[in-house]
Amino acid sequence: MKKIHYRNIGFPKTGTNWLWVQLMKHPLVDCKLDVMYKEYRGNSIESYKKIYEKYDISVNMDVHAYDGSFPKDHYITPLKIHEHTTHVTMILRSPYEIINSMFNMDKNRNINFKLTPEQHIEKCYKTYSNMAKVFDDWGSCKIPVKYLVYDDLKSDPENFFYAICDHIGLKRYYKDIGYKFKTEINSPLTFDNPTIIKYINEGINVIEEKLNRDLSHWKH
Repeated sequence: MKKIHYRNIGFPKTGTNWLWVQLMKHPLVDCKLDVMYKEYRGNSIESYKKIYEKYDISVNMDVHAYDGSFPKDHYITPLKIHEHTTHVTMILRSPYEIINSMFNMDKNRNINFKLTPEQHIEKCYKTYSNMAKVFDDWGSCKIPVKYLVYDDLKSDPENFFYAICDHIGLKRYYKDIGYKFKTEINSPLTFDNPTIIKYINEGINVIEEKLNRDLSHWKH
């Protein structure tokens, strides 16, 4: 059997925890939570590869691998990831929803969180909508990246997971874990800055062109 070392490099708040649980329940995945969820940051590619040599099927979720902020020789960069990974996916979601969800999460989890909604939007909007840079960065990866859309996960989790299984060459398996994806946004942020709206919508345009898919319902 050919070894499978699969990694999702998607955005935060795109169902990566759900995806992780599904993969951990798959009977063929032999790399479990004690090793996989946390990155071995600071270690060399060689030490990383040595760790995974003993696994037939490993998985990893990394939600910040797209932003270009890693050190030059870090092994999770697009030019390095193919040295220890066999299959890659990225889950895309409306930047407006990501920004909103990140605000609610940070506000609820971090007692020192002091940003106003306006300050949070100003701080985050480029990070989650500079899609030309994202696609350009990951276009340099020797392994083709399969792009998925969060909307499909919400509407049909089972077939969404089957698509990932098919992509990485894993037998189809699905376990209903009882997780209900919310379609509404709690405490919705107000996006009223025309410059920010234009920037985010342009990022959505880039996704539409890349995926050849109408995502006009994402736009403000």
